[in-house]
Amino acid sequence: MSSHVLRLALVAVPALAVPLSAVLPDPTTSPYATNPTNNTNSPGSGLKWGFCDLWFIPDSVGVDCANFTVPIDWDAPAGSETIDLRLLRLRRKSNSTVKRIGSLFVNPGGPGVSAAGYIADVANGYGSVSSDILERFDLIGLEPRGVNLSPYSQCDNTIYNERVSLFPKTREDYDRLVDKNRRLGESCLNMTSPAGLGNHLDTLSTVKDLEAVRKALGEKLNWLGLSYGSQIGAQYAELFPDNIRLMVLDGMVQHSQSAASNVLIESTAYATALETFFKWASTAEESPLKGQNVEKLWNKVLKKAAKKPIPAPTCYGNCRPDVNDEEILFATQGRLVTANTGRRQGLANALLLASQGDASDFVVTTPSDSPGDGNPLYAGLTIGCQDWAPEAPSFENFQALMRMAETFSPLTRGASQSYMLQASCIGWPSPLANPPKKLKVQTQSPILIVNSVRDPSTSYAWAVGMLEEIQNAVLLTRNGDGHTSYGYPGATTDAIDKFIISGKLPAPGTVLED
Repeated sequence: MSSHVLRLALVAVPALAVPLSAVLPDPTTSPYATNPTNNTNSPGSGLKWGFCDLWFIPDSVGVDCANFTVPIDWDAPAGSETIDLRLLRLRRKSNSTVKRIGSLFVNPGGPGVSAAGYIADVANGYGSVSSDILERFDLIGLEPRGVNLSPYSQCDNTIYNERVSLFPKTREDYDRLVDKNRRLGESCLNMTSPAGLGNHLDTLSTVKDLEAVRKALGEKLNWLGLSYGSQIGAQYAELFPDNIRLMVLDGMVQHSQSAASNVLIESTAYATALETFFKWASTAEESPLKGQNVEKLWNKVLKKAAKKPIPAPTCYGNCRPDVNDEEILFATQGRLVTANTGRRQGLANALLLASQGDASDFVVTTPSDSPGDGNPLYAGLTIGCQDWAPEAPSFENFQALMRMAETFSPLTRGASQSYMLQASCIGWPSPLANPPKKLKVQTQSPILIVNSVRDPSTSYAWAVGMLEEIQNAVLLTRNGDGHTSYGYPGATTDAIDKFIISGKLPAPGTVLED
């Protein structure tokens, strides 16, 4: 089971077995909802850890739990209601003979992916964290506000499951999209508990939560932020530059571009990864599509699904009975996140079956009919719309965005998480609490940016751009495919581990092949 789960929670993925960091059960009905004993903490107190009464963590794996109380509204903390955030800690190996360095906070991305689930994955042997790290650091996952083990976003499943096009061709289509977004957003505000939390799920609030926890821990921050976790880290570094030991920002998100730039950059990154897949699928011995014009087949399948959704007779869980062209576009980006032969074979086979009339491998899982289930899609929306919502939405402006995307990225038509946020946040009722802006990170602490050149989700262009926003940062380039780099066997993961332990940055301009 790969640790490289999809870290961009809004992008639809096929129904596959994935680690706990991607999907955890309903906190309202599962044993992990039980509060640990005597380990609720708050700003101004130390951080006390206790027993984890969690069904997915055996007693023997060395994991502790804590709750940490924070205000819902950091702008007015004195009069604000509070929430308890959940933390998981994997203690460093008890038989280690090397000196402990500190705690390493990890966020696997999303927004909406479980940081606590990532720690559970590592503890249960599914993660890809090296022994060198596990011997020197306690690993900590702070579950962000809005995400599964902390008070989580809840929304109306029936509204979410309405099939409304994200590529509106007419004003009527656009109005239908805006109406769905508004109703869904209102349901999230009404269903997310406690009252008021739904308007305070932006990344800056999460950054302030992180600082409160770090202060209680009493150590400088070591941060490993993957994908969206890189945005959390970068915004933390701007606000609290003196409180950092070091940071790794892997799969860099640049929260300063315009909507048009983000859509263009991410969708072309996706297209580049897709073209790499086409080449592999048409030539590799392992590919069921060897010898075919795979790009032509791809376009044929999309055209067929646009005319009439393709049946999806095989589904595990809650799924639609068929798949349309938009769903294939977004699902394929998720299938390109992990770059290995097995995943490429799976995508090639999915495309082959879809061309034969069975799109089951592109099926989109839908939330169940029961009240909100902590689905990471809801966290992704409620957090994302407070960070990225369009500031001047209109039918005409959105038509221009679509036209630009179709012109410069015809393979994907702009499909990407950046595009999905622009389409899904039009009419969203929560305020844009953390609007995009250029950061001015001035810190003496070392920050390592890591990116693969053909990342389908967080473009290499964003990583290059962030060198202008983070003083003294170094970019480590992996000349490869796939989303994020940490955990893939090879020189890049080794270089990241070496940096986390020593605090010494690699030479600027370093490029590694694996």
